[in-house]
Amino acid sequence: MDVTLRIDGGEVTAPTGAGLLDVARRAGYRIPGLCHHEGVPDIAACRLCLVEVRQPGRGEPLLTTSCNYPVVADLDVVTESPRIRRHRIMNLQLLLPYAPQAPALQELAVQLGVTRGLFAPVADAPLPGCILCELCVRVCSTVGYNALSALGRGDHKSVGPPFGHAGATDCVGCGSCQSVCPTQCIAMEDTSAARTIWGRTFDLFACRRCGTPFMTKAHRDATAARGDLPEEYYTLCDACKRVVLSENLLTAAR
Repeated sequence: MDVTLRIDGGEVTAPTGAGLLDVARRAGYRIPGLCHHEGVPDIAACRLCLVEVRQPGRGEPLLTTSCNYPVVADLDVVTESPRIRRHRIMNLQLLLPYAPQAPALQELAVQLGVTRGLFAPVADAPLPGCILCELCVRVCSTVGYNALSALGRGDHKSVGPPFGHAGATDCVGCGSCQSVCPTQCIAMEDTSAARTIWGRTFDLFACRRCGTPFMTKAHRDATAARGDLPEEYYTLCDACKRVVLSENLLTAAR
């Protein structure tokens, strides 16, 4: 059921229970955030998407992360205030030591007026540049491979192959983790014939039509085993799939 809420004074309609951050962004409001992706569960790790919310009948507004806050009717939301800005700046300062040169963090620093870090860079991180947002872990789980996990706690926390293994045993080299990483700290190297990621090297699978490598053989085999489409569907790159579809439609129209 759709409900109406207010964001910075403007009325917005959204499904009840939807994530507030997604609703606000779709309505054109700019709220920062590095650990959020629409396709995976939220854990509010970076804490940059702070907003103030006031529910009907409540008193003082609540400062909360918006990514994991569900929309309800008559919710009153403020996306920018001195209190919000102050907390966002401190949360950014806590992230900067892990990835001081990451463009995404540098851009936020400019937006928030942060000209220098409060804390020294972390020199001994297991995965340099990782801000522990766990997007890679959540995406890997969502696509069904569970090749990554969060390891340890507190100052010793890291992400990588489960149980501290050097190579991700269940990885198929799809690259989904690398594509969503906000600091691009996950190393992935492609050659004309192979891809190396998380301590493993995978042979690439070439499109049977154009000959362009477009996924690893392990990823192709896993996808084909799960799917219910003809085998040949999994031998074409996306561009060639569109060409073949167009050709089939033209043939059917004649």
